[in-house]
Amino acid sequence: MNLAYFDNLLAAYSRGIVSDHVHLGLFGNKVEGQTLSLAQELMSLHHIDLLDLKAGDSIVDVGCGLGGTLRWIDAHFEGVQLTGINIDQRQIDAAKGGPWRSIVDFQLSDAADFSESRISWADRIVSIEAMFHFQNLMGFFSASARAMRPSGRMVASTILFKDDASPQSVATVCAGFSPWPRPNLKLAEICEQAALAGLKVVQVEDLAPRCLPSFEWMGSACPDEVTDDPVIELRRIFEAGKASYPVLVLLPA
Repeated sequence: MNLAYFDNLLAAYSRGIVSDHVHLGLFGNKVEGQTLSLAQELMSLHHIDLLDLKAGDSIVDVGCGLGGTLRWIDAHFEGVQLTGINIDQRQIDAAKGGPWRSIVDFQLSDAADFSESRISWADRIVSIEAMFHFQNLMGFFSASARAMRPSGRMVASTILFKDDASPQSVATVCAGFSPWPRPNLKLAEICEQAALAGLKVVQVEDLAPRCLPSFEWMGSACPDEVTDDPVIELRRIFEAGKASYPVLVLLPA
């Protein structure tokens, strides 16, 4: 499956205009000269910190994008075993570009199917701002529970809309960043699905306010009227305080 909105991202990446991180940035700490690229890296580092990695770990990135998170881990941890999961072959092809110190196992797979034939092989699983794409959320959590070793740890984040978010804006965002099959998905259901799959949520934080400055680099300010631009409408939802950006830490139950 080719994610259509990645057409422009891939073209910009090939020209060196955007980084290998394709999620919102993490702002708020006073970092000199902070840019979107730096904030995106800081978002990845925040997830990595929560993973509590160590040398030699087997690490899976579900929805690995252009490989930015795995590439950072590869550069800073010795002897790691890296697996990148993506449903878009073009993203995998771009992510394969170096530099890599370790061999990376890139798999073209739906998030619900990445561990069908393997049990208890991953120490850490990360998924940054990708769950809103997943058609089968229960399948994703079940695959993760199957893959994780008993001492495993998982960190996953996504974007959720509040009930009173503008329906027109939400529809524009979901169409522009398709697939977005569950615009009404709520945090409580995510936690419930995780529990049913054999995982327990041990920490949740909402980073939405710290993501908001990302939009200053991504597009124009919001006009009064709703537009057909998914970036502008996502910005409108965030600026109105009608979106959340939950980051969940999960362990085997």
